[in-house]
Amino acid sequence: MTNPSLQHLFFIIIGPSGSGKTKVAEAVLPKDYKVISHTTRLKRLGEQGGIDYYFETQEQFQNLIQSNALAEYDTYNGQKYGVGIDELLRKTSKHCAYDVLTFQGFEAIEKLFKPMVVPIFLDVSKENVMTRLQERGDLPEIIKERSALYDQEIKNKEKIIHYPQHFIIDANQPFDCVVKSLAHIVEECIKKHD
Repeated sequence: MTNPSLQHLFFIIIGPSGSGKTKVAEAVLPKDYKVISHTTRLKRLGEQGGIDYYFETQEQFQNLIQSNALAEYDTYNGQKYGVGIDELLRKTSKHCAYDVLTFQGFEAIEKLFKPMVVPIFLDVSKENVMTRLQERGDLPEIIKERSALYDQEIKNKEKIIHYPQHFIIDANQPFDCVVKSLAHIVEECIKKHD
């Protein structure tokens, strides 16, 4: 069975933890353009089902996997996360959409929906990531964990350059410059595809 194709572009923002992926994406793209992921993690204070995530039990998530309802899924900190195919099709039916995902998540979705998937990597130095985490007030053990994770995540930059339609943004720049860079990429890509 072949998957239906996306009607509009799907931008996937990738980068090391602490690169500012989520904040930059939210500053450029409207909130209702975000593809809502499914997760088994507990709802945090202020979060709402269907707005922040689709909160699932382990059993519900397993059913999504078994019914091939997910375009991609992964486990992070012992909790499952995944992007639903129906959600992706719905969000891209009238306009572009976006999500902040891992490189592995991008690979899985790209296999299903190329050429409508655009990876954008936020490249940031380890020093800047550590500084940002300290300024944010993260605990020393979290900073240490993110430091180890950085070395793995930055390697994805070398993998992403093998995809014909990829972009790399220097996220060491001031926030407003990174936002302008992303906005320009999104605008140019949409122009080419409309």
